[in-house]
Amino acid sequence: MGLFQDNFSMLSELERLAAMVQDPVRVQEIGADEWPLAMIACGLVTCNDPDRLQDNLTAYGIFAAKVAPAGRKGSLAQLVRFITARKGDGWRALLPYTLAEPEPVLSRTAAMQLATLAQPGVDDKLTGVAELARLLQTRQDAPSTVLEALLSLSDLRVLPYLEPLYKLAPERLSSIIAAINPAPNHLSYTWVMGALAAQPELAEPITALLERMAATTTVVIDLVLPIPTWAFEKPAPQPLHGWQRAEYFPRLLPGLSAHLTDAQILRLRTAFGA
Repeated sequence: MGLFQDNFSMLSELERLAAMVQDPVRVQEIGADEWPLAMIACGLVTCNDPDRLQDNLTAYGIFAAKVAPAGRKGSLAQLVRFITARKGDGWRALLPYTLAEPEPVLSRTAAMQLATLAQPGVDDKLTGVAELARLLQTRQDAPSTVLEALLSLSDLRVLPYLEPLYKLAPERLSSIIAAINPAPNHLSYTWVMGALAAQPELAEPITALLERMAATTTVVIDLVLPIPTWAFEKPAPQPLHGWQRAEYFPRLLPGLSAHLTDAQILRLRTAFGA
C-alpha cells in the first residue's frame, strides 16, 4: 500500500501500525515486511511530541534488528518522498533514522535530508540544522554522522549553529573529532580551525583530522544550498568559490602556526601538497 494514498483506509493503516509499534506486546507481532511502513507511521504520528523521541529510538532499534539495510534504506526514501510532497510537514519523523540507524551511510543520509527538508521557522530558515546541532550538544549518544552530514552541506550559513560545539568538554569534542570524516570543504575546514582555536590542547587529534580530510580530495569548495529543497523547482547548489588543496593551505597556515608544532605543520604541508 503506497504512502501517498491519503484516503481513510491508508490513514487507518498508518494509525494501526503506529499503535502496534507503541504497544510493548504488539510490537513483537510486527513482521519484517510491515516494519518499513510501521516505522514511518510511528514517526509521523509522534514526531511533534519531543517526549516521544526516546520511544521512537527504541522502536528503531527493533526495526533495525528485524529489517536488512536495504529495507531500511527503502523506508527512509519513502519517508523522504512523503515529507517532500508535504513541504516539510513531518520532518521530525526523520530523527530516529538519523540517531538510531547503525549503518553510517544511512544515518548520514537521513541527517542530510532532515537538515534540508525541515520547515523553516518564523525567524530561522535552517530549522533542521538548528535541531541537529542542538542534539549534538545535548545528547552524548548523537552519532558522528550528524556532524558529518551538517558539514557536508558545504554552506557557511551552517557554521554559527556548529560553533557552540567548541564549548563541549575536551573529552567529548576530542571523541567527535576522532570519529568524523567530514567532506573537505570550506565550511568543514573553517569549523575545524575554530575548534583548534577554542581548544588548542586538541592539536594532535585535529592535526590527524586535517590529514584525513586532505587525503580525500584535491579541491576545496564553498557553496550555497537551496534550503528547504522542496521550496525550489530544481534545487541545485550554487558554487561560490573553489580552491586547489595546495592553494587552500595558506589560508589555514596562520591558525595552524598559532597552535601546532613545526612537526605537525610539516605533516599537514605534506598532506596538502603545499
